[in-house]
Amino acid sequence: MFTQQIDEEIALKLKEYQDSQKVFELIDASRDQLKQWMTWVDEVQSPEDVDKVTRRQLLQFVQKQAMHFVILYKGEVAGDISLKEINWSIKSAEIGYWLGSAYTGKGIMTRAVKYMLDYAFFELDLHKVEIWAAEENVKSRRIPERLGFVQEGTRRDDELIGGKYLTMVIYGLLEDEWQKVSD
Repeated sequence: MFTQQIDEEIALKLKEYQDSQKVFELIDASRDQLKQWMTWVDEVQSPEDVDKVTRRQLLQFVQKQAMHFVILYKGEVAGDISLKEINWSIKSAEIGYWLGSAYTGKGIMTRAVKYMLDYAFFELDLHKVEIWAAEENVKSRRIPERLGFVQEGTRRDDELIGGKYLTMVIYGLLEDEWQKVSD
């Protein structure tokens, strides 16, 4: 399957069934951290649950609706990044991501998002990319802020996780804005 080396430490690999065990182990080891921000964490209780999600994600890839990758850090599965909600009629998409607890604070996600932005704008010819992050998830919000995204708004009480409503902050970046930042 498709693998793209980003730098000497990081690669993105199109998610496939062979990754299910490692992805499950990473989710399980990072469950407490992830379930603060991700609605799906409690639904993943086995590698077979990861298989079900992967099946849906591969179908989205074939239908050109999304691309889901595992992030490899020094050859180990470190997290997940997706270009999803691809809308070809207005040439837009959303980037979603998560990292295992042991891999945060190393700049991994910023580098992975930079690659995804280059791919979205320069290979897929998209016009706009969004990132949504919970208002309280400061680490996740730093990534679009660091990369030149514009905070476009919020959706109040947009997700219910662990009995608590989370307000989502919506960031957007246009292709010409990324060209200025990435040059």
